[in-house]
Amino acid sequence: MIWKKLSICCVLLIGFSFYGCVLSTEWSENFALSTRGAEATHPALNDGTLDTVGVAWMKDKKRVFALKFPTVKPVRKIVIHNDNLFRFDVEYWDAEAWEWKRVHEVRQKRNIKTGRAQPIYIIDRLNFETKMIRIMISRTVDDRVVSKPTVGPNDKVVNMIRDNIAGRYVEYYRVLEPAEARVREIEVYHYVSDEKEEEEDPQ
Repeated sequence: MIWKKLSICCVLLIGFSFYGCVLSTEWSENFALSTRGAEATHPALNDGTLDTVGVAWMKDKKRVFALKFPTVKPVRKIVIHNDNLFRFDVEYWDAEAWEWKRVHEVRQKRNIKTGRAQPIYIIDRLNFETKMIRIMISRTVDDRVVSKPTVGPNDKVVNMIRDNIAGRYVEYYRVLEPAEARVREIEVYHYVSDEKEEEEDPQ
């Protein structure tokens, strides 16, 4: 009986300790804001309001949203207030490796009730330091896929169809007609404890 009570006490103490750790985790202010010195590929991405929409058009077969911070920052959480993305990658610039590294990917995630894209993505449990992050968009809900007998140099082919219709061999391409990519806001956070470490050991 005594051992049983001791076991229960130990479990409760561990539980309270864990709960205390969770409560003690404090997020920093959103350091992706333009008012905190961050630069964006579109001003609406980090103006601090959801009423504006950042836009990215296809350029060199890519649609990209990017943020650049004034100094290297630890990143723990990224929040994307989405408008029409449903396939994309989130990457950060690794200055030591001199390359972009992917930390999160989204594939065909949609809001079934409205038929539109998921309105918000919260990407947490991150742990890296960087001066730049970017979103590489591969599909939006507004993109169209059309059939073409031939393709041009800037066409993005998603499929090639070979078929036999009424005894006649047919070959055509399914080509993406990209729409503008739209995001309302990108927020980036680290822990308050990270700020204290930055003050003790500035970049």
